[in-house]
Amino acid sequence: MKVLYLIDSLKAYGAENSLVQTAIRFKKITPVFVHLNPNNDFKDVIISHGIKVYSLNGNVNATRSFYLNQLQQIFEKEKPQIIHSVLFKADLIAREFRKMRSDFLLVGSLVSNSYSKNRYRLLSPISRFKLFITQMKDKSRIGLVDYFISNSEAIVNPNVKALGISYQKIKVIHRGRDFKKLEENIPEEFRERFQNKTLFLTVGRLVRSKGQIDLIEAFSELSKINSNLVLLIAGDGPQYSELEKLIIDLGLEGKAFLLGFRNDIRRLLKFTDYFLFASYYEGLSGALIEAILMGKPCIVSDISENRECFPEGNGLYFKPGNISEIKAKIEMALKLDFKKQIKENYDFAVSHFSIDQTAAKYEKFYQSII
Repeated sequence: MKVLYLIDSLKAYGAENSLVQTAIRFKKITPVFVHLNPNNDFKDVIISHGIKVYSLNGNVNATRSFYLNQLQQIFEKEKPQIIHSVLFKADLIAREFRKMRSDFLLVGSLVSNSYSKNRYRLLSPISRFKLFITQMKDKSRIGLVDYFISNSEAIVNPNVKALGISYQKIKVIHRGRDFKKLEENIPEEFRERFQNKTLFLTVGRLVRSKGQIDLIEAFSELSKINSNLVLLIAGDGPQYSELEKLIIDLGLEGKAFLLGFRNDIRRLLKFTDYFLFASYYEGLSGALIEAILMGKPCIVSDISENRECFPEGNGLYFKPGNISEIKAKIEMALKLDFKKQIKENYDFAVSHFSIDQTAAKYEKFYQSII
């Protein structure tokens, strides 16, 4: 059986990474990747596992017909039984392609709480209107999709309500991570630089919804009473310059650092003391799961998507966007003994988020719908 994955890009972000790491572990399904945009960070990894990758290399001006014509040629060549689309642009192209022909099953992906109240409240009135139009466009084409895979239980109900999806069409399969290869060397540049400091790491794309501004502002308050704390921010994105200016304006040079895009997150986690995650909405965070598997105490925003990563009663939560609460929970964390929680969190993650288990569930699902 062959599954064609249509995805916006192969940029090294969470959804892309999770999908690639899942597909390269298939034993019964033959995956084929087609990405719309030029970004192809994972292309070599995919090819090294004997999987075909087609790059459509569309730009911002590429038309719908440009993608559909190329997809038609690839479909005729590969003859997949299933097309599985991932991320919004790919979803729309896949649904348009479904209008052209019906000799395949179309599977969509629910990877984020995209239309949540938390997302809407972050936006200006104009941006809210634009998001609402996007939501309506998404909803109007939802009937063309046969099934959906959701990466968490938490985002099922919000997406059902926002898009009118039938519950019967949705299968929840958690994102997976490889917990067998956790030993990583400490980055050399951090060995001497931060000796005797308490390090906090946050990982994510630099956008408002990930809450890096909130963390920086909280650290501005904390640094006045504890000069030993350091905040490391891993990731890239459109807010880089804004965050850089904020760090300077608040006098946090030497206390808060923008690390840019990193492909050594596990090495950073090994070196740091605590993991922070201030997101306003998610799907299921692979970065948070990795932090749990690396045995790090986690201080995270109180959203259902994050709570799903911990056993009941564990986790240290703060209200998204609440600076004083973030500060208070960090101060609390510095006084707590996390040994019992770390063990329970690790065992929970291994039993729920194993990448091999995820790959097996994907294959079983595809076989069941065929």
